[in-house]
Amino acid sequence: MQENINQQIIQANVELHSKMSAHYNTCEPHFRNENVEKVEANFLKAITNLNAEKMLDLGCGTGFMILIGKKYVKEIYGVDVTKAMTDRIDMSGDAKITIINDDTAKAALPKNYFDIATAYSFLHHLYEVKPTLQNAYQSLRDGGRLYVDLDPNYYFWEGVNKLDRHGEYDFIVKREIEAVTYKDEDIEKSFGVSKETFNHAEFGKNIKGGFKEEDLIATLHEVGFTKISFFYHWFIGEGGLINDPQYTKEDRFKYAAIMNQTLQKSLPLSRNLFKYVGFIAEK
Repeated sequence: MQENINQQIIQANVELHSKMSAHYNTCEPHFRNENVEKVEANFLKAITNLNAEKMLDLGCGTGFMILIGKKYVKEIYGVDVTKAMTDRIDMSGDAKITIINDDTAKAALPKNYFDIATAYSFLHHLYEVKPTLQNAYQSLRDGGRLYVDLDPNYYFWEGVNKLDRHGEYDFIVKREIEAVTYKDEDIEKSFGVSKETFNHAEFGKNIKGGFKEEDLIATLHEVGFTKISFFYHWFIGEGGLINDPQYTKEDRFKYAAIMNQTLQKSLPLSRNLFKYVGFIAEK
């Protein structure tokens, strides 16, 4: 039964992302400059003192992390179940890139081989994350690290899902209600993918409701990872603030940095105000 559900989730992902593949790099916010800069900074933290040459990217999609990683490493393996997405990866540059179209939990990967493994905006597409984390762990060399980012924060999703779609809220809140609770309607309209398929493809987000810090850390320890650095980011309204035309670009980023610093200092009380979570874990 469990394997049947897992295959259903995989097929939902293949259907959704095959239809989105041609537009993915423009309809998803990952490739915006402000996000690329933030992710690249986190990636550089993850490879600090590793002398990283070999990288594994799980759920590589159209190659968001590969575009960043190939500037710093010599060899990259990318794993994803949707060929329509991986066909769009930019393979140029000096890094040797190998693409595997397979389930990240079962893909045959070299053992104790990679210096760094990444999974960006990916874990929430899985029915269960532990098998993929185990495969990543086994593929990393001793001292290697796993960098995961932009997965939904349970505490943010929980709060937004309780709100009334027609409530009298500020635009900042209304925007999140639509993006979090009713994204399936937009996908159905834009790509012709049923709401059921979309929600199954984003199982960890739309059905399970996101990830709790304590649960992810416990699973990582079970797999064998140590020295886990967990973080919250993209506070509510941050995107609007850094793109607000009434301020100069310098002021926008300064104000966003001040707000982020204040909220970070307020953790764990403020964790429900951050949309996404991520972590760096060491083998």
